[in-house]
Amino acid sequence: MSPSPRRVTPLADATVLLVGAGGLGCPAGRVLARSGVGRLVVSDDDQVEGTNLHRQVLFRETDLGQPKAEVAAARLRELGAEAGHAVSTEARLQRFLPETAAALLDGVDLVVEGSDNFPSKFVVADACMLAGVPVVQAGAVRWGGWALAAGARRGPSHDLCLRCVFEEVPTGDALTCELAGVVGPVVGVLGALQAKLALGLLNGEAPGTLMHYEGRRDRLRETHPVPRAECPHAREAIDDLAAVRYVGETNEAPLGR
Repeated sequence: MSPSPRRVTPLADATVLLVGAGGLGCPAGRVLARSGVGRLVVSDDDQVEGTNLHRQVLFRETDLGQPKAEVAAARLRELGAEAGHAVSTEARLQRFLPETAAALLDGVDLVVEGSDNFPSKFVVADACMLAGVPVVQAGAVRWGGWALAAGARRGPSHDLCLRCVFEEVPTGDALTCELAGVVGPVVGVLGALQAKLALGLLNGEAPGTLMHYEGRRDRLRETHPVPRAECPHAREAIDDLAAVRYVGETNEAPLGR
């Protein structure tokens, strides 16, 4: 039997998991902290590097070499306090993997995912669907990107999810931020869009919004695709993350980055 989608809670009582404290997670986290989300959990196993500073806006030069999750959690707590909110934060120095998903999702009302490769995005999407936790996902490369507000309902009347938008995990030939890079302001825009979509879901808005951003011409397009009838979650065909092949011969990106 599919888990029921989690009940929407007031912002001050909500727990949001940020998967990745990078170019997307940093701006999304800033908005959520200043908006008064009660608890923010940051999951990332990387350290701050000099090449991060132009787009990962929570970090400073004095943070180089420090764990991203710890620095981000401390800074988000400060940002919340500056806006008059008592934001509780927690750092989890680990990747979101099939074997860590259950523990990371425990007690979470909503996930904001900002990893930089498709295998990780699909792990998060599937785990959230199985756990009944809505997720806002995004991807950015070069001058553009997308953001998706996905629900958590499985079965014949399932919510739109990442597998409805991308039928399969894109192969190693697909452009990603990790491989092709990204313009700093583009991830700033998309991270802010993720926060907007997340706040909407927490306030009771329906999932299913897909937004496309083209940075060269500064164009934003909103769509509401119909959930795909052949999606594995419509058939409840995925019930064990460990049984799903996320990284194959043509897609060797590490999970959780």
